[in-house]
Amino acid sequence: MEDNAESRSNLILEQFEALSRSIVKNDKSYKPIHDSTRLYATRTFITDHGASQELEVLPNVDSLLVSEQEKLLTKDLLYVLSGAESNLITIHTIPPSHNKIGFSVDDRIDHSLKDQTLQITQAAGYYYIVQKYIEKACNFEYGKVNHALVAAMKNPLREYHILLGQLETILAKGELSLQSFWFHIHQSIHQLHIMSSIASVIEEKSARGGQVLSILHEKAISMVGDQSGKRICHALSETASQPYFRILENWIYKGMIHDPFEEFFISKGEIENDFKGEFIATDDYWENSYTSDIQYCPTFLRKNSNEILKTGKYLNVIRQCGQEIGLYMGEKIQYSIHEHFYVESIQSAYSFASKTLLELLLNDYDLMKRIESVKHYLLMDQGDFIVQFLDLTEDELCKQIDDLNEIRLTSLLELALRTSSSCTDPYKDSVKVELFPSGIRDMLVNMISIGTPMEKETIFELNDTFSIPGVEAFSLRFEVKWPVSLVLNDRAITNYQLIFRHLFFCKHVERRLCQVWLDGKKYKKLDPKDPVENRTAFALRQKMLNFVQNLLYYMAFEVIEPAWHIFLSTMNRVQNIDQVMEAHSSFLSSIVHDSMLTTPDLLDSITTLLSYCIQFSKKFLKKTPLHSNQRLASAMQKSTIEFDKIFSDYLVQFLRKVSSIVQNPNQSSKVVNIIHRMNFNGYYSRALEDHEL
Repeated sequence: MEDNAESRSNLILEQFEALSRSIVKNDKSYKPIHDSTRLYATRTFITDHGASQELEVLPNVDSLLVSEQEKLLTKDLLYVLSGAESNLITIHTIPPSHNKIGFSVDDRIDHSLKDQTLQITQAAGYYYIVQKYIEKACNFEYGKVNHALVAAMKNPLREYHILLGQLETILAKGELSLQSFWFHIHQSIHQLHIMSSIASVIEEKSARGGQVLSILHEKAISMVGDQSGKRICHALSETASQPYFRILENWIYKGMIHDPFEEFFISKGEIENDFKGEFIATDDYWENSYTSDIQYCPTFLRKNSNEILKTGKYLNVIRQCGQEIGLYMGEKIQYSIHEHFYVESIQSAYSFASKTLLELLLNDYDLMKRIESVKHYLLMDQGDFIVQFLDLTEDELCKQIDDLNEIRLTSLLELALRTSSSCTDPYKDSVKVELFPSGIRDMLVNMISIGTPMEKETIFELNDTFSIPGVEAFSLRFEVKWPVSLVLNDRAITNYQLIFRHLFFCKHVERRLCQVWLDGKKYKKLDPKDPVENRTAFALRQKMLNFVQNLLYYMAFEVIEPAWHIFLSTMNRVQNIDQVMEAHSSFLSSIVHDSMLTTPDLLDSITTLLSYCIQFSKKFLKKTPLHSNQRLASAMQKSTIEFDKIFSDYLVQFLRKVSSIVQNPNQSSKVVNIIHRMNFNGYYSRALEDHEL
């Protein structure tokens, strides 16, 4: 029976909490029934004249003595200061907003008393603004910070009402004059003035959450030299900031956000609702899972807003990895007018979170070994693997992309991985085959257009491209899981694939030209005299091979390896995952940039030169021995001379473009090394000098 009763009580509690969450989440404008039925349930003036009560008109006020008028005014002032109407003092709203009220004293009152009375009624005007704000800000949609501020404002108002009660007692004894009234009330007027100015700004800006704290902080700073004003501003700020600081503490100490009124400057993105642990393998989670809106960040926290955002994100990633976050006992954050007061707590939490996540990725998930593995395969650092793979797949990759068998390529890839030195790599199974329907230039355009209005147009154009050879469409893909995908995200893998496709095609061209050389050796055995036609073709083949091999050497040893060493030295100094991501992104950007892949003119020239190398190799790999047909030999000689002229012209144009681009201060000076390698013997110096002249 007890168990049933307990289960029923738990069920009722769960239903109540669910109802509360529903009200907060789905209907922040929810109001209790009495708020809509008791329209005039207020503790201040009712400015709706249709609802005002009929007041007694006092006759012959002007015939009374000044002392008697003063007694009437002091009595009416107690009504007015309490938020009620009186006989001799009337209220009116001040346009255009009608959120403020003014007062006027009956014309029959002595002028000296009028001025004193109007001076005291300032308290009623300020009280009206504060009380209206309190009654309005109690609604759900105003959030916890406004609710806390309302609670803080009620304390001075409670003292204010106590003071009015004491003044009423003095009045009953006949000892209350306007002068003594001012003496007792002037300090409360000052407090009410400060609170009304705060309430007016909050209402004017419809401020919530961090915006309210910014207004309070700025008001506190402006109270220089006013100790009483400074005390009340500090008290209001301290109380109002407590709900905000509890959200902040949960974020920087636990990596969680409970913000039903959306007051915190960090909010969950849409992707967070669909998060399934390991299934996220893109950089969208890191970029979009938590976003910041600086307008909701209090001004005294804005210098540390970036550290606050990163701290919670680091802890959140650790939790999503299924790891227990060690209990970090951070100090309770309290409001202070001095901004440096918060720095120590935030920096301590940030250091703990960044160090924990970095150790998790580097040690538990072996991040550096995985990046090295990607470099082995996608940057062709593992030489015997790529040679063995090309030996196995060269015939298959010469087909058009529509004729390729991806399953066969995958099987040959696995064979190459297991029969080369890569067999000891623990991450070799992450390497997969991927075929692209477009060339390298189209892939680069597609990467640049991501997230822009050009993206849909680019995809449409790529779908209409003609079929390309398998060797140009082929690429490797490295599969990674969460949280390694924070660093090796989709954009990073795409950059790796762009570099791989370029290197892979150059390697293919080099092998084709080497095959021409091997076939030439066979023909030389058949005809030891070595005709002139062969010598011309072999010279052109050597020129092409020199271009391709120097291009490969430049990218491998002057671009990739120096960038890798810089990356390793940077990784020895990193202190958080953002620095790791930045270092890795810089590593890839420098390779793509220095490999001339981001310069359309140079990329077009390289592609054209490589295509002529392929055409030349196809032509000479299919030819018959030259000694067997004199007419064929003559035609081949003529064709070779034309090939030589066209290739040489394009090569000189390429070197000229490199020479021109190097003069651009935004271009890396490293690219000039390609000229030194191509023109190692000064063969092209004359053409380059003529271009400069």
